[in-house]
Amino acid sequence: MQGAQTHKQKLIWMLFIAYLTFLIFVTLFTHNYYTYGRSRNLLIFSSIRLMLRSGSSVLIVKNIFGNVLLFLPLGFLMSIIIPSKRRFSWQILFAFSISALIEACQYFFAARIFDIDDILLNTGGSVLGFVIFLLLRFIKRKCVVLYFNGHR
Repeated sequence: MQGAQTHKQKLIWMLFIAYLTFLIFVTLFTHNYYTYGRSRNLLIFSSIRLMLRSGSSVLIVKNIFGNVLLFLPLGFLMSIIIPSKRRFSWQILFAFSISALIEACQYFFAARIFDIDDILLNTGGSVLGFVIFLLLRFIKRKCVVLYFNGHR
């Protein structure tokens, strides 16, 4: 049993490291066709509103849903890796911090846009990952209880 648990932990850590590598690559090293150089957006919801008004489904999917989906694994995996931090407040603070760090790196090192809306969407994605983790854990526990109650 102990060996299986260790193997599972190693697999989760490998997934987490692969995810972080992917996250850094996508956010800092890929070319962004919509970027016009180093700039910043500090007005909340302004770039989201701009994208929604653009009418471009590609732009909406890539920037709005893309930011949410990009951070979804963070909330999910962190809930597995650090069980003591399974609280909404910690998830929000951690996701906000990681996202703000990435946005700052994009601004200072990649000459891209620091966007407060990206931080909002990324944090929302991480929290959504955390909620999915909680739902799956709840379902798993209910299934185990139903299984054992039905086989007595």
